[in-house]
Amino acid sequence: MKSEKAHSTGWLRWMFLLSFIFPLSVCSAQGMVYPSVDQFGGPLVLSGRLSIPEGDTARGVMLLLHGTHTSNHEVPSNKPMYEERWFGKEYVLVEPDYMGFGSTVDSLHPYLCGALTARHCVDMLIAVRSILDSMQVKMMTDSITIVGYSQGGAAALWTYRLLEEKYASSLPVKACYAGSGPYDVASEFDLCVARNKTGMPITVPMLVLGTDMAYNLHLDPDDYFTCATKQAVKRFIRKKEIGFVNVWFQTPVHQLSYWLTKKGRDKSQPATQRIYEGLLRSSLVHYPIHNHPVGQDSICPSWRPKAATFIFHSTNDDIVGFQSSEHLHRCWGEAENIHYEFGKFGGHMQSYQLFMKRVCEELGI
Repeated sequence: MKSEKAHSTGWLRWMFLLSFIFPLSVCSAQGMVYPSVDQFGGPLVLSGRLSIPEGDTARGVMLLLHGTHTSNHEVPSNKPMYEERWFGKEYVLVEPDYMGFGSTVDSLHPYLCGALTARHCVDMLIAVRSILDSMQVKMMTDSITIVGYSQGGAAALWTYRLLEEKYASSLPVKACYAGSGPYDVASEFDLCVARNKTGMPITVPMLVLGTDMAYNLHLDPDDYFTCATKQAVKRFIRKKEIGFVNVWFQTPVHQLSYWLTKKGRDKSQPATQRIYEGLLRSSLVHYPIHNHPVGQDSICPSWRPKAATFIFHSTNDDIVGFQSSEHLHRCWGEAENIHYEFGKFGGHMQSYQLFMKRVCEELGI
């Protein structure tokens, strides 16, 4: 894996070669590209969006991580994130597209594969830091604020962990705000199997395909996907032309058995066990629940956040199960720097507004 120094010194060369794809303007938010690595450690060019506020000074850098997208038109390099209206006037905003979108739109997206996504997010921070240093942008603090909801919430904590473990001196974290994230991906699968229900149907094939790609599992789709799922993969996942909300309305069946074969829902099957092992690798924390294999261990890493951390989740979330945050709480316990806000705040989309309100209150915006 490339060192931080190699990433920094190679930045200007990458910008010279590739800036014509996503031209960067220091006066407004523009798309950008940056060097990173793929799941095999090979070179990769990723894209995202950099927004620099007007004025002489910014409050700091904010890593802003988006939730699930199904259309390439929705990712930051092609469309401003909704949250820019709140944070764009005061923070330098770093908004990765994620692998599988933007400059890598022709590849699959490693959906919810946290360690790989964290690597890509950190590489964008390294690239942006080189830009800001060359521009001599004045910052009130050198530390980073991380904000993410849903998929972005999980990506926020995975990135936070990598920053504290490997980049604490060069890219310090000031605070992290994670809302309604699938931190325990394996338990999300367990609940879907136990209830024969999924909150967002398209995420089922996204998760299987992304896990297969990220961990090089060489899975046979016939072991998992029904005919309906194969059609959905062609129409929504491969083409990446239809937005998340429209996909929601065009995939109205929420029974898991409609999307996954009987073998794909049975973890005693060797092929399904392989995908489940991948889900465990994508889980920041894990506690066995319904229908778990005998002898399955819990996952509670030694890492605990050191900076201010805000964990938000609605207990009646209809898409990302509350047990993910419950398991996170169980693993981390109580600490002065960690604040949990749990309650009946409504469904996944509804509670997003409250989460952003809380973040703005915490930041004094």
